Amino acid sequence: MGCVKVLRSIAEDRVSSSNAIALKMIECSIELYGMHDYSKMIENIIEGQPSMAVVLNIASRILRAKNKGELLRLKSEFLSAEKNAVNRAVDRLKDYKNIATTSYSKTVLETLKLTRPERVFVSVSHPAKEGEKLAQELLAEGIDVVLFEDTAYSVVMDEVEVVFIGADAVFDNCVVNKIGSFPLALLADYFKKDFFVLANKFKFLSGDLKKKYKILDMSPSEITTLDCDVVNVYFEEVPLKFVKEIISGE
Repeated sequence: MGCVKVLRSIAEDRVSSSNAIALKMIECSIELYGMHDYSKMIENIIEGQPSMAVVLNIASRILRAKNKGELLRLKSEFLSAEKNAVNRAVDRLKDYKNIATTSYSKTVLETLKLTRPERVFVSVSHPAKEGEKLAQELLAEGIDVVLFEDTAYSVVMDEVEVVFIGADAVFDNCVVNKIGSFPLALLADYFKKDFFVLANKFKFLSGDLKKKYKILDMSPSEITTLDCDVVNVYFEEVPLKFVKEIISGE
């Protein structure tokens, strides 16, 4: 698929991760620079992906780029950001043997693969079962996993040393992550367990970009077929008062 078609399709992409989308945007902008005006397509991506902080940040940087060199530097900066965040997280968590997390985060997965805890506690994470996907990949690495229903963290919390999650966005008063993260933060606080969040610098939003961010409502059919009001969102806010540290690598 050519880069023009790729950029046009990204606004409707509900499958790819925010990092994958952001990298496609950068690479296609580099390829098209000086040959095709892609600004309208980038603006459409901002409108179509309002719940992806990384995408909003990268789109804004692409629109502000004054030359191809700035886009090339943006790509290098973006690729380094994830690596720096993981390296810092490994250093911060290397001494913990029993870690709880939630949902699926590639950077959390990479950190756990490098720290190799004795056991990872993770819920299934309905409705898409991202936690089960994380468990499968950890098991393939030879890391012991305890998998359970989304509301059962309290049952295992006595065995947990630290809670470690990813983030989809970071604001000045909260982090946004998969639904269930706030109850997990409350449990960590109750059981006096440190609560760490891993988020590279491109997940931090402020100013106009913060205003563009919003949590989308998802299909009610994922929850029920009953004729009633349904709340189905994939993400929620976790107040910073419950967060021990945001590990960004910066």
